Amino acid sequence: MTGSAVRSLGVEVADNDRRRSLGRCILVPVANPASVRPLMQLAADLVDTAGEIRLLTVLRPDAAAEAHADAWQGMAVAETIAGQLGVTARGEVRTEPGLGDAVLDTLRERQASMILMGWRGASSTTDVFGRLIDHIVGRSSVPLAIVRAGAQDYDRVLLPISADHLLPGGSSGLQLAADLAGRLRRRTTRPLTVLRTGQLGQELPAALTALGDRVHHDPRRTHQAVAAFAGATDLIVAPVAPTVSGLRAATTHLAWASPDATLLVAIDVGPTAESPLAPALADAGRPAPGPRRLQRSDIRLVVTVRLPEGGAVGPDQVERVLARSGTTEHLTAWWPTDERRAHVRATVQLVAPDVDGAIARVRTAVQEAEELAGAEITYAAAEEDDSSELERRGIAVYEGDLTVIGDLPDRDPSRRSGPRSR
Repeated sequence: MTGSAVRSLGVEVADNDRRRSLGRCILVPVANPASVRPLMQLAADLVDTAGEIRLLTVLRPDAAAEAHADAWQGMAVAETIAGQLGVTARGEVRTEPGLGDAVLDTLRERQASMILMGWRGASSTTDVFGRLIDHIVGRSSVPLAIVRAGAQDYDRVLLPISADHLLPGGSSGLQLAADLAGRLRRRTTRPLTVLRTGQLGQELPAALTALGDRVHHDPRRTHQAVAAFAGATDLIVAPVAPTVSGLRAATTHLAWASPDATLLVAIDVGPTAESPLAPALADAGRPAPGPRRLQRSDIRLVVTVRLPEGGAVGPDQVERVLARSGTTEHLTAWWPTDERRAHVRATVQLVAPDVDGAIARVRTAVQEAEELAGAEITYAAAEEDDSSELERRGIAVYEGDLTVIGDLPDRDPSRRSGPRSR
């Protein structure tokens, strides 16, 4: 075995060991009593069966006796909540001048495997998560889960994946987010939603597609896609590497796009060459976008379904599913070369406030269709010439048959003896 192969194997073994130990010891710093219950619920969902939860409140040396009494009372409440959730937590109160350094010291002393922290969901022009959390993020030696609690308890996990996450630089952050999403979905009542954003490229790893029962694809930017998919009872697990571009995509923009959902930013360990984190959000100081106008209008969406393997679902079944949300037209289907799965495309016309609202309606119909389990679905606003694009390429469906006509001078399939490809 070559030296590079040995190093690669060593990295892979180390990553597997880290994933197995992710929930071994979760450190939960507590600063705001109002955040204790949602943080404890997430910690209970993430911790291993034989793992432990360590709670920490840090006070400054000049804190009054009343502050110490309140801190210990808060630890007792948190331990009680943990017991109600079926896990064990142990709290401690430390007195140190540097709050962030106290968290890092506790991390090392308790040999924690992950840090779980609450975030108010806003950034400034100088801080990403706030000065204290930024200090910890930039120096942590273990993965972090930074959470903005939603308006309601979550019942579905949403995992957005962009093309950047599939590159070598983003793979570790994606793996962490997938690990956390897999743990968190165990308490949910609805299937986990895998949401691809940006342009399609390489295949998603099987371990990712297996997290949900189908894959949804929105070619827009991640925060735009999440705005169409996320609801108040969703938990968004945002993959991110601790870099300027990664933090910008996964923090403020997602917080704006999903104001009512729970947002968990998964950061794969500490300092990078791009520290400090202050410049990570160029738009952090700008106000959030105003509320969208609810004036309803006709929206046309092009929906492409990459069918499940096995050939049990036909174009006519896809059209019936899409027709539950609107009027369908321009049904086309094809089987790409060297592909094991057929594709079906249709335009859906419906009345909605905007494209996001239209996607939400169609996505609901698609998600509820049991026959589309295992499919990959792409949503895009229709362009004027979308309906004729495939016809120009000689691809169509006739009487429910999946047919590729080929590049013929005559487009009339009735003059053909049969389908070119099935």
